[in-house]
Amino acid sequence: MIGFACGALWIVLVLVASRLSPQVDLLRFPLAWFGVLVALDGLARLRRGGSPLRTAADWIAAGAASIVCWDAFELVNLRLRNWWYVGVSPDPWAGGVFGAISFATVLPAMRLLSAQLAGAQPVDAPRRPWKAAAGVVMLLLALAFPRYAFPFAWIFLWPICETLAGVRVPWRAMALGLPLGLLWESLNWRCARGWFYTVPFFENPRLFEMPLPGYLGYLPFALECLAALALLDRLRPRLRGARGAVAFLLILCFHFGADLLARGQTVVSFSR
Repeated sequence: MIGFACGALWIVLVLVASRLSPQVDLLRFPLAWFGVLVALDGLARLRRGGSPLRTAADWIAAGAASIVCWDAFELVNLRLRNWWYVGVSPDPWAGGVFGAISFATVLPAMRLLSAQLAGAQPVDAPRRPWKAAAGVVMLLLALAFPRYAFPFAWIFLWPICETLAGVRVPWRAMALGLPLGLLWESLNWRCARGWFYTVPFFENPRLFEMPLPGYLGYLPFALECLAALALLDRLRPRLRGARGAVAFLLILCFHFGADLLARGQTVVSFSR
């Protein structure tokens, strides 16, 4: 209970401070999500007697996988142009670090949130290559026809990760997507360092910065996150010691490369 209360109090303090200080508002999103993670971790310990993220290695692995997943979406968005960033530091290194910290919150939050819903964990299932092929087709359609096939950008990783991990994510886990999405968008609302959307055919009405139909995308996104976590669990036994260090270094290189490429395309003050 103490962890949940401390996390909730931290979020409130960050939101109040962000209204009083422009400097804090530039850091609002990762600061507030630190409180979210603390609160969800405390809730998991309260309800389950323990956290699914038990060690520092668990947090680092989930955060690193989260960066990879979100950088994949950032690269796809270079074609879609569905969201844009404001308030980004002109220093590419500072911008890259900020992005890495922010991106690293997603999968840990989903792992902690999924602990609150019984029957939401992935279960072993036969690998069906056609599912991975379907995910690749979705990605190609989104890239080829971004104006019409952009919803596939939020689905394609789900069947690919399920196939590679040899699992099936229960559909009931979609219930986790909407509260996560509402929290995600609310903490970004009118943030000095945040994002806004330009989605074809669905500009209005909006709740926070997100067009209302866009919240439907958080339903399959929850399945996508849990499938990615299941794949991470399959890979972790092979990424211990030196292999893990090399993998982490490669993830950082991938992130900063993707960030440098994206900032010239989807950051409003730098976009061509």
